[in-house]
Amino acid sequence: MRKEPTMKEWWMCFVCIALVATMASAQTREEKLAVWLKKFPQADTNKDGTLTAEEAKAFLNKLRQRRKQTKELPPPTHTNVVYGPHPRNVLDLWLATSDKPTPLLVNIHGGGFRGGDKSIISGSVIETMLKEGISVASINYRLTEKGLLTEGKNMYPAPMHDGARALQFLRYNASKYNLDKTKIAATGGSAGGLMLMWLGFHPDLAQPDHEDPVLRESSRLQVLAPFLGQTCVHGPTLLEWFGVESLKRNIQSSSEAKPPTDKQLALSLDASPITHLTSDDPPIYLFYNGPNEPVDEQTSWAKWVHHPVMGIKLKEAMDELGMECHLEYKDGPPVTEYESQQDFIIQKLKSLPKDAKKWNTTGFKQANTMGGGEAAIPKHGKFRVFVLMGQSNMQGAGRAKELKAPYNEKHDRIRIWANGRWEYFVPSQRFGPGVSFAHQLAEFWPDDTIGIIKVAVGGTGICGFEKNWSFERAELTFDGKKGPLYEDLMNAVAEAKRISQPEFCGFFWKQGAADGTRKVLANAYYDRFKQLISDLRTDLGTPDLPTFVPVYMKDEELLKALLSRMNEKDVLKAKRSAGTPPENDGELLKILLSYINDLDLAEARKLRGRRPYIATVIMAQNRAGREIPNVITLYPGKLPIGADGIHYSSEGYIKLGKITASAVEEFYEAKE
Repeated sequence: MRKEPTMKEWWMCFVCIALVATMASAQTREEKLAVWLKKFPQADTNKDGTLTAEEAKAFLNKLRQRRKQTKELPPPTHTNVVYGPHPRNVLDLWLATSDKPTPLLVNIHGGGFRGGDKSIISGSVIETMLKEGISVASINYRLTEKGLLTEGKNMYPAPMHDGARALQFLRYNASKYNLDKTKIAATGGSAGGLMLMWLGFHPDLAQPDHEDPVLRESSRLQVLAPFLGQTCVHGPTLLEWFGVESLKRNIQSSSEAKPPTDKQLALSLDASPITHLTSDDPPIYLFYNGPNEPVDEQTSWAKWVHHPVMGIKLKEAMDELGMECHLEYKDGPPVTEYESQQDFIIQKLKSLPKDAKKWNTTGFKQANTMGGGEAAIPKHGKFRVFVLMGQSNMQGAGRAKELKAPYNEKHDRIRIWANGRWEYFVPSQRFGPGVSFAHQLAEFWPDDTIGIIKVAVGGTGICGFEKNWSFERAELTFDGKKGPLYEDLMNAVAEAKRISQPEFCGFFWKQGAADGTRKVLANAYYDRFKQLISDLRTDLGTPDLPTFVPVYMKDEELLKALLSRMNEKDVLKAKRSAGTPPENDGELLKILLSYINDLDLAEARKLRGRRPYIATVIMAQNRAGREIPNVITLYPGKLPIGADGIHYSSEGYIKLGKITASAVEEFYEAKE
């Protein structure tokens, strides 16, 4: 009678046979359908609680159709470039347009080392990287016959050596493809994630004296961005990590499984990326889409091999060595240093300053995504810098992919303060009015360079921008808790003055909605705005700094809007409460606003909506234009609104930027 394998032997078989193979299990059809139902309840079209084969097939076809409808890959610059002697040693290459060598992102596909190809890459990732000036390569490599660690054709380490050769080939041909061989990142899922981590942590495979010049090049990576990657394939280690008592039902061909050989144990240890970890290895951003939930004998293969424990254990090891490791998984601690894995790749490859984290503040978070790489300031002409501040419509909800030339291109005389330095102004994600604003002014001053320093945060009251901001003070005023934004600005100003010679030519302010939610905020708005302008003029060393404020409407239009929302009874009540009849429309407007302010919040919202005091804010901005020298109010009118019904559309932001730039032009033309 055949002896039942021990728990340890089951684990070895699990790792050596199934982990990096096809991930298919010995489940019955009914069990598989039950797993599908749990994962995709929407597939049960008749909602009877049972998933039939017909329903599963229909749902699968629907998924396939949806996949066909997703964004197609942009055509590669070079297709099926041969990098080695084997038929699968080919890669596709998308080259970014640049007058200097570009960083490179290498994609390594998944598929359990038994399937997949270089077409498994996101078209949107390629487009984003190219827009950021980063070239992209996607590679094929030899697939195994029976699994990475099972005796058979192309078993370990053949696939890894192919990945290394692809990197060496790209470095050898760096000048041919205009690549920066010192800035190479890798991304990939599952098996691809395992391979790129192995390459990232493994000692350099370069052979300086080899007769093949390709193999003399380095195989090292500078940035690692795996998703769902296995950090370990060594059975005893995984048993220690997960502590599962039985996985028999999930082991492929378990009745025929044999204990792993000493060779397989040694190979599984060597194939594990974490085995090769040393303190000089590159930074990494790991992503897993599942939560850190316990696993047991019922756990599916897909969940098991892509479990965030793989990343948690690697992060623990890297933290202990003082290394840079970011880990994102469902319901896990947030990654605060970067917006996403893509953002991590971009910032690392663009060689941001060592103190870039200092600039990853609330105020600069969005501006940092608008930089298109470090850019020197031209020596000829003036360097005219504008400060842009405000909330969400200054921050911008326009989509960068909707920008057309010249707004999506680098301009040799336009800069934005991003990542603690001057960069080309090329938005990669969202954009606001600053893009068209800067481009129009660059045309107005053809001999000068335009610089933008933008500090903007959605949903923030004017309190958040004050020089004397404090969290305690912000709490007392119910708003502005996202400061200290003024400090962010002045830090940028100080550094900008250190590395360049800016001439501050204007302050563009787009804010106010957040202060319309509470009476105390709206009533204090004018005094706060006046103080903010005064502080800026003093601290920028420009006493007459012109301030440009797009306002929703003039006072007379505001009065009409109020009268249209109030019934005659309320208007009469307001007039009586004033004591004396209004002599003009200006007085009537003040009376109506005073009446609204005296209502309780619930009644005010019935009358004016969720921002019942916004009219007081608008009136304060109009007053600033009348009473504060060099404050220019402008009235863009109704601009196109985006799909959310709140923020402007991409077209709306472009129009707002142009309208404000025209106001700047008029101001300076009048001075001449």
